[in-house]
Amino acid sequence: MHFVSRYLLVLLVFVAIPGARAEGVLERAAARGKLVAAANPDALPLAARDAAGVLVGFDIEVAKEIAKRLQLPVTFVTPGWDAILRGDWGGKWDFSVSNMTPTEDRSRRLDFPSVYRFEAVVAVVHRDSGWALKPSDIKGKRVGVARGTTFEQYLMHDLTIYAGETPPDYQIEDPTIHRYPNKEKALKALAQGDGAVVDAVVTSFATAEKAIDDGLPIKVVPGFLFWEPVAVAVEQGDEDFSWRVEEVVEAMLDDGTLSALSIKWFGLDMTAPVLP
Repeated sequence: MHFVSRYLLVLLVFVAIPGARAEGVLERAAARGKLVAAANPDALPLAARDAAGVLVGFDIEVAKEIAKRLQLPVTFVTPGWDAILRGDWGGKWDFSVSNMTPTEDRSRRLDFPSVYRFEAVVAVVHRDSGWALKPSDIKGKRVGVARGTTFEQYLMHDLTIYAGETPPDYQIEDPTIHRYPNKEKALKALAQGDGAVVDAVVTSFATAEKAIDDGLPIKVVPGFLFWEPVAVAVEQGDEDFSWRVEEVVEAMLDDGTLSALSIKWFGLDMTAPVLP
């Protein structure tokens, strides 16, 4: 819904109810004494729980920095990817830094005030595989993917990130898609053996590199599938909060904070879509 239309709808509601007053996200957070951020801790370097159960990772540190610059402490909730993606949060949390790409479809349910990094998307196969020299070699194969992601939409040849934008070059034709609750489960299925459960998995370059570093027997197929922007997500309806988040993230880009965090967690600066 267009901003003007949303504004008129809210105005009509509050004119119809004498004495009613909209409460903004920051006002609500200030009243409770903290911001609440929704996280999706499925894998490092993005977000996961350490041995003590504490949330760590790039997305966690970005959320903490946003809250710090908004001059409020932050606590985290982990409602699950589907709940974050669905929108209609009902004030249970205030924003989410959870590796979400602002697609046209998702923008019908959520606002994405600012992109904070870019992600390279790759295909991976088992380490013992010798058949996949390029993404097009995966044609007709069983491909694992996290459900509800842009990776799944890519395999379905139905990915639109920005309205009117030319879709990516779909390099994997006719895959048999195996959907998993998260990236970790998809990669563990691939790790069971070359062709044992699935033949390949589509995921982020960062996730694949971390899994390889952790000893998972997989390897990246040469060649990126596409680059996608990753944005902070907020509920629709509070333009002031969206503007404040945009302002804060832009400042984090300008002063090098996001670059430093990216290098810390990924080993390279992923705040711009440049090949590593």
